Amino acid sequence: MLVGLIIGVIVHEYMHGYVAYRMGDTTAKRAGRLTLDPLAHIDPVGTVILPGVLLLFTAMGMGGFVIGYAKPVPINPFLFRKPRAIIWVSLAGPLSNLALCLLFLGIMRVLIMLDGGSVLQKVEYTVLYIAYINAVLFVFNLIPIPPLDGSRIVGYYLRGEAKRIYSTIEPFGFVIVMLLVFTFGAFFSNLFNSVFDFFLRIFGL
Repeated sequence: MLVGLIIGVIVHEYMHGYVAYRMGDTTAKRAGRLTLDPLAHIDPVGTVILPGVLLLFTAMGMGGFVIGYAKPVPINPFLFRKPRAIIWVSLAGPLSNLALCLLFLGIMRVLIMLDGGSVLQKVEYTVLYIAYINAVLFVFNLIPIPPLDGSRIVGYYLRGEAKRIYSTIEPFGFVIVMLLVFTFGAFFSNLFNSVFDFFLRIFGL
């Protein structure tokens, strides 16, 4: 899970920056964040401490998934050539996780066909967990609570007072998200597992 998490959050943030760059915003590039170098993206709390605690809970039978995040890539929506670009920049991260999930499930399918014994079986488990954690990142980041990516998409379509009220949530968004994770962990585990099971069926796994 931790291998999958590190791969997933780095690619996730890189794709935010890359799509923003293609849409006219050079902020991430100027900040040195348009790179796949892990050191440029790792956040001590989100990439190390939080997933470490969740992994411990999982090992103790108190949870079923590991989640985390990297340092958010800086984005300046005022530099986008079109306002709608915020939608594509927001979707770029979750969709990159979906692509990674499907890629590693494809690799899993090939490994099973090779039937290489116990050594290859260990590789299969690692590949499976990389796919799983990226499925989790895909679904989780689409939740419409700031600062998650889903909130940027919802926020784009809100107007007037509704948009103002929605934006007031953001300073407390991280706390809200953490409360949801720790309070409704079983619900989220079932949701993530259901989505992942759907992807597994697509690949006949």
